[in-house]
Amino acid sequence: MEFSIHEKTMQKQEIVDLISELVLDGKTYELSNGSSVPNKFFSDLGLRFGVPVAKGMDTKAATICSFLNVEWTSQCDSSNSPSGGGGTVTKTGLLHLLAATRKALLEETTK
Repeated sequence: MEFSIHEKTMQKQEIVDLISELVLDGKTYELSNGSSVPNKFFSDLGLRFGVPVAKGMDTKAATICSFLNVEWTSQCDSSNSPSGGGGTVTKTGLLHLLAATRKALLEETTK
């Protein structure tokens, strides 16, 4: 999946804020000190699009992308990182969620 130069320069918080502005009424979701995205963000995003409930941030994010027909790759979360990562959603994963959000909005407006 290709992303614009602007999207590639965005920080994780900026991507979360943009998705929230687009579809979650601008709710605030503050990243933790370790840049982890709050679980509530993924839950709220899944509810917004009627995505089946999944456990774990990486699983929720992957399920949202799959439900909205956007690819989820091994670079989207940290579960395959050398440290074992624990399933944290990466910046790439958030960009995939942004693409899924935009795709879903486009589909909603063309129905």
